[in-house]
Amino acid sequence: MLKDKIISSFSDFDKDFYEKSPYRSMLRRESIDLFRKMGFPSSTDENWRYTNINSVFNQYKNENIFFSEKIIDLEDFNIEKYLYLNEEDSFLIIFVNGQYKYNSFFLEKETFNTTKKKGLIISNIASQEEEKINNFYGKLSYKYDAFNTLNTIFSKDGVYIYIPDNVFLKKTIEILHIFTETKTKSKVMFHHARNLIIVGKYSSVRIVEHHKCLKKHLGFINSVSEIYAFHNSNIEYYKIQDDLEEDSSIMIDNTFLKQKLNSKCSVYTFSFQGKFIRNNLNLYSHGEFSSSHLYGVSLLSGTQLVDHHTLVDHLYSNSISFQLYKNILCEKSIGIFDGKIVVDKWIKGINAFQRNNNILLSDESCIYTNPQLKIFSDYVKCSHGCTVGNLNESDLFYFQSRGISETESRVLLLFSFLEEVLRTINILKLKNLLYRKIKRKLGIYL
Repeated sequence: MLKDKIISSFSDFDKDFYEKSPYRSMLRRESIDLFRKMGFPSSTDENWRYTNINSVFNQYKNENIFFSEKIIDLEDFNIEKYLYLNEEDSFLIIFVNGQYKYNSFFLEKETFNTTKKKGLIISNIASQEEEKINNFYGKLSYKYDAFNTLNTIFSKDGVYIYIPDNVFLKKTIEILHIFTETKTKSKVMFHHARNLIIVGKYSSVRIVEHHKCLKKHLGFINSVSEIYAFHNSNIEYYKIQDDLEEDSSIMIDNTFLKQKLNSKCSVYTFSFQGKFIRNNLNLYSHGEFSSSHLYGVSLLSGTQLVDHHTLVDHLYSNSISFQLYKNILCEKSIGIFDGKIVVDKWIKGINAFQRNNNILLSDESCIYTNPQLKIFSDYVKCSHGCTVGNLNESDLFYFQSRGISETESRVLLLFSFLEEVLRTINILKLKNLLYRKIKRKLGIYL
């Protein structure tokens, strides 16, 4: 069993780690004990009832699990063709097989000598002094999750971003994870990416994160992001799940976000390619007048499965949250949306809304949608909505009657369906890139 294989690898994994990072070693030992006791979720777990995780793991039953990373020189790649943004417009951080490889921020560090920007850090976790991250690293997971726990056990490094108070970062931060082939006969590679992002009071940052798989093998990407938004801060986070192997890549993304007073956070998730993608987005509103926006666009084909699980927990009064997830499903693909809003009885003045809209372009595609409201207060406004359907034939006829081909008509209608999300993107170059990606994929499957 996969659980037994993983447990047997605990003792062999980086024995020097205990001496280098005592705090993270302590977390790791606690996580090992938890995983031994709790293991993977079963089909009876409410959060996994639409996804048979055992069928995913069965791919690994005859394979050796491979955790260590092959050392790759960045010079081996033509990096520029993998970038979404120009280096003039962004700070670029690159990890190859989990190893920290490149950081353009340090190249421009000399230009960041103003008082307001002093203390800004865009680097990796392993290079930080532990006392600086102890109050944040591993603090946002409030209940057991097997994959978050495995990440804590096996993650050695990751992205560390610290934005001090009163910093408006004009450049976008682009995070690129590159994955190459394994160095053993095994075809399975496990990656445990980790992000720790802290944004100080009255500060603002935009982040774009994406992945690139260069070789066809069974890749299991298990990532964790912990994000802290302090008073009056503003965060825009764009996750692009595209350049993964459509037939083999598995990705489980766990994002935890804690918002303080009057902060504003927007998280975008674009899922276009990958065999199995699970996004667990947990947002905790820890201050009044906070504003949370969660957006998702999934464009699926083949036998792809994308599973969005969101939680917005309003722990303070007078805040708003808005969730909008849109799926276009082709061929035999499967989409899942499971969104939850929680408001306790002593909370008031909450305006929370979630919506999931879906277009099924084939009879064999499937969507499971499960909006949940756990509201225990009478002094809030919380609602949800869901639609499932196909393209409107009268709309198609209208376009064709004006000389537009059927395929082009379908593309235009589907873009109009997604426009509600796409128009809110504030990075023009990224928006244009996403339009091209969507148009290219729609052109193939319509």
